[in-house]
Amino acid sequence: MKRLYLLILRSFFGPFLLIFFIVLFVLLIQFLWRYIDELVGKGLDTQTIIELMVYISASLVPMALPLSILMSSLMTFGNLGERYELTAIKASGISLQRILRPLVIVVLLMSIGAFFFANDVLPYANLQMRSLMYDIRQQRPELQIKPGEFNNLIDGYSIRVDEKDPKTNVLYGVTIYDHSEAKGNRTVILADSGTMVVTENDQYFIITLFSGYSYNELFDTKKPRKRRSYPHRYDTFDEQQIIIELEGFGLQRTDQNLFKSHYSMLDLNQLTIAKDSIGKEISNRQDNLQQTLMASSFFKKRLPNKPAPGNRITQNQTPQRLTPPSINTRKGLMKTSVNATISDSAKTTPAVKPELLQEGTPAADPNGNSDKPSTLTVKLIDTDSLFNSFTLAEKSQVTGTALSYARTAKNMVINSQQSLEMRIENLRRHEVEWHRKFTISIACLLFLFLGAPLGAIIRKGGLGLPLIISVVFFILYYILSLIGEKLVRQSILPDYQGMWMTSGLFAIMGAFITYKATTDSSIFNMDTYSNFIKKIFGQRYNVVDKIHIQTAPTMELGSEAKPDNLYSALVDLNDAVDKTYTSTINSLRLPDFLLSLFSTNSDSDLIIFERYYYNTFKAIVNHPKFHNKNVRAKAYEFPALNNKEFEDVKILQYILIILACIPPLTLIIALRRYIKIIVLRAKLKQIKQLIPEMGTLVKISDVPEQKNENTSGLQ
Repeated sequence: MKRLYLLILRSFFGPFLLIFFIVLFVLLIQFLWRYIDELVGKGLDTQTIIELMVYISASLVPMALPLSILMSSLMTFGNLGERYELTAIKASGISLQRILRPLVIVVLLMSIGAFFFANDVLPYANLQMRSLMYDIRQQRPELQIKPGEFNNLIDGYSIRVDEKDPKTNVLYGVTIYDHSEAKGNRTVILADSGTMVVTENDQYFIITLFSGYSYNELFDTKKPRKRRSYPHRYDTFDEQQIIIELEGFGLQRTDQNLFKSHYSMLDLNQLTIAKDSIGKEISNRQDNLQQTLMASSFFKKRLPNKPAPGNRITQNQTPQRLTPPSINTRKGLMKTSVNATISDSAKTTPAVKPELLQEGTPAADPNGNSDKPSTLTVKLIDTDSLFNSFTLAEKSQVTGTALSYARTAKNMVINSQQSLEMRIENLRRHEVEWHRKFTISIACLLFLFLGAPLGAIIRKGGLGLPLIISVVFFILYYILSLIGEKLVRQSILPDYQGMWMTSGLFAIMGAFITYKATTDSSIFNMDTYSNFIKKIFGQRYNVVDKIHIQTAPTMELGSEAKPDNLYSALVDLNDAVDKTYTSTINSLRLPDFLLSLFSTNSDSDLIIFERYYYNTFKAIVNHPKFHNKNVRAKAYEFPALNNKEFEDVKILQYILIILACIPPLTLIIALRRYIKIIVLRAKLKQIKQLIPEMGTLVKISDVPEQKNENTSGLQ
């Protein structure tokens, strides 16, 4: 068993390491291709590039590892099955579970390592990679002067050259606009030629100009614009140097603490703490919003069997609150009386009409000397009548105040809702990242139990079929994982359902495939799928086989297809094929094609030809010349026509017509008919090519056929 386990492990680790680095390289190239515009032209040194590549590769390991395990396990067992080594191992009494045992142990250790990698190494790699990418994005591009274009990479200067010698780097026709004083185009320098160099420490940029002049506008900004003069100075030079300090062209590293709060840079403990903090923050904001709305004048708590809000003079209010700004809009005369408590600070005279106040408990002392608050019994009134009694200005004031309160409440709710949605989405992202720490390691085990049984079933090694199957399953896993994450982020599914949905599906799939591979089930036989595809396109049988199994439609044989006139029957069949092929071309024209969807007689000619075709070959099968091996071999090349393609069943045709009247199903039925006509045309072309060959063999077989009969008689 040890030798067997060593054989399996050696067969596994070789492809695994190779595939892992290949996949990692492909993903790295894909990442660089995506961000190539942000990396090119930044003057990055070799150390920075290598550092970036290392961190990017580390961040891509969770994607490369499961795919490598899937493909390497599939290749391992595919190679063992292709060389019949797996068959020999099973014949010795060793089950597939025991064969998988060493790989299960190894991949289990890989899964544990993948978990610790995702929890400890991956956050650090993401932090370094993202911070470095941010610094590279912020870095100013390397200074490059292109002829015929203005270069504004240096702050305060705009440089343009007419020509540039690529060998000597000498510039011709140099124009420099000096904006260093931020006063517009006041200084312009023109030179016949010049050179530009950067010092070795990359701190200064030296421009040396030859045979030129400078133009500078001079004016006094202290004087008023009307009294200001605009003198200028014109200088010529034979040689002039401009030294510019380069700031921001070197890579400036940002403090990494600014990125540490991102969810992809946290481990499990930090993610748990962050989730609790965000959850508490969301709850506090919801409570604060509720309290703010309830404390405002446009929302009041109302208890059962209590007067409506807005009709009570509450504490810290005066009877003036019964004036138009706080009128309740409910209709109807309220006969219930309420007690209104007036605070001691109320010094103003009530603005309520005298007839609205009832006599009762005396009011408080006007000077505010009373310790106990007094009560007023206020009669609730018909608000519509009160509103109609106001002047136009008072009505406008009431309406404006109400609209202002409503807009304030609406804006407050909208802003709070947007803020809460952002925080809820941030919480969901933390939950997704928390579960991803585990799903990465579980995916390694799932892909082992998916790839190894598939390799034992298909028994194909190498990089052909295993590569295709691995990529298909990995893309399916990746797409389903993205769908689950999106559903969680949109709060459609809980975090555990969305993140573990794909793993559960692949666990069921892996268990099923492992069971079928263990029992050597033929459900995964490739011939089954090929026969199914042939059955769909009507190519499972040739015409002779279909006649032998008595599935061909029957029809009275015409005089032109009698057994004693076989060559003539083939000639007539050729004419019928030409006629039918022409009719199929016409049936694909848009008007005829649309009419055929709603007609019960559109396929009558095709049905007649199909029956004629089968009856012709019945004559060929029953003819003595069919015993000739060449004629018989050629007859087996003729395709079978599926009589289910164009059925002469009125009920079915009526059903299809009804379904075609439904707009969503019209396209489906039209596509179904179009595919069937295309398939029939392909078969007609094949028949058209085979008929002349069959006719030639029928003519040639006249003499050999007699020899064969004599020979058979002698035998």
